[in-house]
Amino acid sequence: MNSFEDDFNGKTMNFQEQQRRQVIMNTIENHDYLLVVASQQNKTVEQVKYELMMKLMRKS
Repeated sequence: MNSFEDDFNGKTMNFQEQQRRQVIMNTIENHDYLLVVASQQNKTVEQVKYELMMKLMRKS
């Protein structure tokens, strides 16, 4: 790979990471969705939020 490809791949990964984080943050802010997920998984909303925050902290 040349330096242009390296730079492009780095920006793409950065964009993908930003997108991943934004999806998680939007999910955390969507209280109706959190209630549905918590109900389906027999968990509290706080547990679901915590799990989403853990996803946010680790890289996929």
